[in-house]
Amino acid sequence: MATVLVLGGGYAGMRAIKFLQREVPSDDEIILVDKTGTHAEKTNLHEVAAGTIAPERITYEINDVIGSRVNFIQDSVTNVDVDQKQVTLKDHEPITYDYLILALGFQTETFGLKGAEENALPMDDLKTSEAVYRHIEDTVKGYAQTQDPNDLTVAVCGAGFTGIELLGELTQSLPKLQTRYNTPEIKLVCLERSPAILPMFDKSLAEYAMRFMAKHNVEMKLGSNIKEIKPGVVVYTDSNDEEHEQPANTIVWTVGVSGSHVIADSGFEQRRNRIVVKDDLSIEGHPEVYVVGDVAAVMDAESNRPYPTTAQIALAAGAQAAKNIGLQLRGHETRPFVYKSVGTVASLSDRDGIGEIFSNKRKVKGYPASALKKVITDRSILESAHLSTVFSKGRFDLYH
Repeated sequence: MATVLVLGGGYAGMRAIKFLQREVPSDDEIILVDKTGTHAEKTNLHEVAAGTIAPERITYEINDVIGSRVNFIQDSVTNVDVDQKQVTLKDHEPITYDYLILALGFQTETFGLKGAEENALPMDDLKTSEAVYRHIEDTVKGYAQTQDPNDLTVAVCGAGFTGIELLGELTQSLPKLQTRYNTPEIKLVCLERSPAILPMFDKSLAEYAMRFMAKHNVEMKLGSNIKEIKPGVVVYTDSNDEEHEQPANTIVWTVGVSGSHVIADSGFEQRRNRIVVKDDLSIEGHPEVYVVGDVAAVMDAESNRPYPTTAQIALAAGAQAAKNIGLQLRGHETRPFVYKSVGTVASLSDRDGIGEIFSNKRKVKGYPASALKKVITDRSILESAHLSTVFSKGRFDLYH
């Protein structure tokens, strides 16, 4: 009897579990380890951080969707020893496996910037995203006593995908907080090192996003090279290398992410906690170990660069890794992972967005893009859980 172990209950891990139950013989053991026991649709964390959606709307309990043959362990992974085929956990006995799928997800990357960990709010997961909104609301509410104008300034560091989506949601929620607590206007500032935003999109779509920000009074400080985060202050230099300070009593860090620290802690050859995988998603020298999701660097043969780590590729890779383990258990050769993106959509609020869809990268913007984003969320829930989960957790507010 073989033991198949999956580490991580995110997009890739849950998709793998779904397929393993189809592909692996019934007398083999399937184990899933996740540190929280709750799956969160992480592409919607910006909505939780902005307070525009309740946390329970983007989560489901892992035990509610996995089959009875899956042994679920809620614990944190501390080490992966591929030579001994053993995984060490924080609170449980080590687990020995025959096949392993590593899907441990991402963590915020501060790049060693002074003060970022201490003075800026990350958006790693559901817990930290909830903390962002609590901090924003508490600070705005506290203005009545402090009369500190910096309580009414929110600074978002980074204008990448997450930063832009968070800014879009905040343009909807901050005016409501202003009304609720009867404050002057709440200022929203974004600091970004690059002179442009969203390079993964056509220039016209990035310009549309910039017009959205201008329309909603978001101050976009592009070309700002952040040097330090002090308590209540972002220190940065402009394009002329002159130093400035942006005061804000709420500072949110969305500059970048890396894979889980467990990858480096376990001694894998990696870059930013991502492991370059072979074409079948296994790692060199260990055909029984598959790496998927945010801890994997899946190479695009055409560009010779890793694909962006998205929920879309994580779901596809999780399924392929499970299928390949099924092939190995039946004595067959594994198959290469072939990935074709069906498009990318970024929300700018509940009613606006931008995107490029299909192989011809057809451009969409405005309300159709925001509706499409919700359809994509429903599809990912279906792929990682069940149709019943879509009915209970899906986004059906397509029309307003």
